[in-house]
Amino acid sequence: MENKNYSTKAIVEAALMSVIISVIMILTGYLPMLSFIGTLILPIPVAILYIRYNNKVTLTAIFVSLILTSIVFNPIRAIYATIPCIIIGIVLGYCVKKSKSSSTTLFFLIIACSISNILTIVFSLSFIAKINFMDFITRFVGLMKQSMKSSIDAAKNVYLQKGITPDQLNFLDKNYQMINKWDVALFLSMIPVGIFIFSLVTAYLDYIVARAILNKLDYKMEKVLPFSKFCVSNIVGAVLIGMVCIGIILASKKITGGNFLRDSSQLLMQCIFIINGLAASTYFLRVKRKLSKPIVILILGITMISPLFNIYFSIGIMEMAFDFRKLDPYRISRK
Repeated sequence: MENKNYSTKAIVEAALMSVIISVIMILTGYLPMLSFIGTLILPIPVAILYIRYNNKVTLTAIFVSLILTSIVFNPIRAIYATIPCIIIGIVLGYCVKKSKSSSTTLFFLIIACSISNILTIVFSLSFIAKINFMDFITRFVGLMKQSMKSSIDAAKNVYLQKGITPDQLNFLDKNYQMINKWDVALFLSMIPVGIFIFSLVTAYLDYIVARAILNKLDYKMEKVLPFSKFCVSNIVGAVLIGMVCIGIILASKKITGGNFLRDSSQLLMQCIFIINGLAASTYFLRVKRKLSKPIVILILGITMISPLFNIYFSIGIMEMAFDFRKLDPYRISRK
């Protein structure tokens, strides 16, 4: 009898969640301005089903919602909208069900968001835009260069009309030279960094939204750690440095993909260590120096847009190596 009640309850809740997921997908489809908000909310019904039941019930509900959404949209767009819902929702549900810490949950969510973003990009290019990835990048780079050059030409004409001499517009010519150096390889090397940053922001917002909703349903989630507690462990640092070294070796031997691995891993490593340096600096200013949050934001903001921003890369590496904040559970030496 208990199994029958359980099955009935699971079917009812799965059906309800399927309708909720479908409604959110349809709303975000018709109202693009709500698409990002929908992306943050969609994984939550999936996570709730995973927490309460199992993979079978969860996947069944997603499949039903996919069919319902396909009735309104075409199946291709329905699948496109379902990809992040499945991956992020199941990962979130797993972490909550297993009572993972906020840092572990956030780490898994970053990985889930990264995988989701890669799959949605590949799927949209293959089945929606129906264009080869390299052709897309080539066209994108060409449009970017043309747009930037047009903007510079327009700005130069405005300045000349106001009586500024061509010699005083040398900085615009330097921008021209910089734009001409843009190529497909440069943009390809920037893609992993772009995916990482977008996934980091999305995962952080996913956690905040999920915590606000799930806590009201008596599913406890820890408060997300403050930015000053963000740290890059020795293991992550070693992997990043190892990727760069492998890329350098492959590039020096003219092996296909070596230049991409070298450039993209260097940019990714620089980005992650800068974030680590910013977190360490925030910790020092907020916790050690007791400065107010607005003052800290002002200091970090001014230094980030100045030539001093490279100092955060150095701080990030030193923090990873020596773990001054004692936050890395895998640090080499313990006292």
